[in-house]
Amino acid sequence: MAGALAIALTLLTSGPLRPPHAAHTAGRLSVDGLALRSVRGGHGHPVVLLHGYGESLIAWRGVFDLLSRDADVLAFDLPGFGLSSKPAHGYSTEGMARWVIGVLDTASLDRVVLVGHSMGGAIAAAVALLAPQRVRALVLIDPAGVAPPRGLGATRDTAQSVVRASVAEYEAQRSRFASPHDPAWLMEDAAAARYLPAADSSYRTALSSVLQEFDFAYLTGMRMQSLRVPTLVIWGEYDPVLPLSDGRLLAASIPSATLKVIERSWHRPHEERPAETAAVITAFLARLPPVSRSH
Repeated sequence: MAGALAIALTLLTSGPLRPPHAAHTAGRLSVDGLALRSVRGGHGHPVVLLHGYGESLIAWRGVFDLLSRDADVLAFDLPGFGLSSKPAHGYSTEGMARWVIGVLDTASLDRVVLVGHSMGGAIAAAVALLAPQRVRALVLIDPAGVAPPRGLGATRDTAQSVVRASVAEYEAQRSRFASPHDPAWLMEDAAAARYLPAADSSYRTALSSVLQEFDFAYLTGMRMQSLRVPTLVIWGEYDPVLPLSDGRLLAASIPSATLKVIERSWHRPHEERPAETAAVITAFLARLPPVSRSH
């Protein structure tokens, strides 16, 4: 009885129970007047993670800590997504690539490895084409760019407008369940933690604008052949959004490219099989030639 009373008194006097400290704290990067939520960790050569359409930096939490054991890893919410600023327009493939280059400037990063998933993969490739001196290597995870995702054609007719509107609304509602927050992994201030993309009209506008302005067939044959950096193409074996045949085409068309298929995985192998995906990326990074001292 005395022991139970002592425990009760300890609980009453120790204040409210608190969750364990998050592994990381959210940061902010300013690029072209936009505020971008970010997280950075680890030491080593810089690796920058670019998420896909309708996602946020939270999509990388499964691989972030594994990669940061041997690298300086930066992830951020692309403009229009997560908790970053959401301008109404500016979402062309090369426009978004220039925002990424602005992030590299702001974060004082040079000769980075860009890891991009889906839409982020096409953006990573665009950065390598626009500023090849800034990119040491590419890791493209089920990247967009070869052809529009299934069901999302390149035309601008009424039927496709309806499809795009439906996709944007689906992604807005999906944010209620695929939250851009994880308080156990990323600490944020109270205002940020309360933010819900589904309740933000600017998020819907951004989602729609991306589908109108982004070139999901950006990686033409000429552009693929112009990519001259070491490239690892990772593809989920059963991707229902972008077929594995796209991955085989990319690996065959990009000089110095290799393809790794993640078994029993779909469109998001970095979330579905994070340990295996991180191991493949880490092995690729270990094989890269050393950076020239001139850089």
